[in-house]
Amino acid sequence: MQKTSWIAAAAAVMLASTAASAQMAAPKQQFMSMATSSVGGSWFPLGGAMAKIITDAYPQLKVTAEVTGGTGDNLKLLKNGQVELALSTNDMAYLAMKGEGAFKGAPITNFKGLLGGHAIIWQVYTLKSSGIRSLKDFKGKRLSLGAAGSIGGPTGQIVMDAYGLKMNTDWKPEYIGHGDGPGALLDGRVDGVLIISSAPTAAVTDITSRRGEEVVFLNPEKEVLDRLIEKHPYWFPAVIPGGVYKGHPNDMPNSFGSATILVAHEKVADEAAYAVVKSLVEGHGKLVAANALAKEWSKANATRGISGVMPFHPGAEKYLKEAGILK
Repeated sequence: MQKTSWIAAAAAVMLASTAASAQMAAPKQQFMSMATSSVGGSWFPLGGAMAKIITDAYPQLKVTAEVTGGTGDNLKLLKNGQVELALSTNDMAYLAMKGEGAFKGAPITNFKGLLGGHAIIWQVYTLKSSGIRSLKDFKGKRLSLGAAGSIGGPTGQIVMDAYGLKMNTDWKPEYIGHGDGPGALLDGRVDGVLIISSAPTAAVTDITSRRGEEVVFLNPEKEVLDRLIEKHPYWFPAVIPGGVYKGHPNDMPNSFGSATILVAHEKVADEAAYAVVKSLVEGHGKLVAANALAKEWSKANATRGISGVMPFHPGAEKYLKEAGILK
């Protein structure tokens, strides 16, 4: 009996040792494109920092951050197989997979989740001289939604619909990249600008550093926001923190946001997906040093915006389970 128990115990130890030592093979030599945003958006420098961290950790993965129109554009690039990696928002990814919203009748399902990250929030700004004091005042006005294909398009339409303002009937959308938004507002080409991004974000810092208190921020009224979040549960309430923009020392409530996530084309090899996630999780300190947004791309947020929204890529899932992040 004792001998049998000893043999069984030894076999168990050997099996555990074998399982522990079974590691993912190294990824093959390859080039990988990561879809980000327009140059003025916050995703482009973040994607550049991520690309460097990944390539430094795995030189056989030559990752390049690509300038794009933003999340909607990024998902379409994935659908067409033009990129391997992409930054997206969890709400747009959800709508794409379901074939809803901007993707109605044209679902995109050929991507999987890799890693969750920072929150991005609604920020609409105008000038005091515009006379606009509420989002409902955009009737008959022009609102920039960011570059064509960015998250601002569908999100802006949803929010303005909540005020009974129909796009191209009650108000006119303009599609201007984030970096050009301040200039368009100051030149009178638009009456307001929407950017859905982290706070602070470069374009808004640009105009507030020049105009300070002359810049007015417009968030939904609480009753409107409550209805929006009830209908779109992948959004959550947020605050534009006081002090992040010149001339605005107090918190600005009633904003809302979603999570930024990194996704991959489903044909990306498990080894490559594993390497991407491993390098970003374990290189978190270097990533934070390179880009302030990376602070939220931590182990604590690794599944944010992906769990319950879409499946993880098998390679990402393997690493996250090994790291004790996924059960």
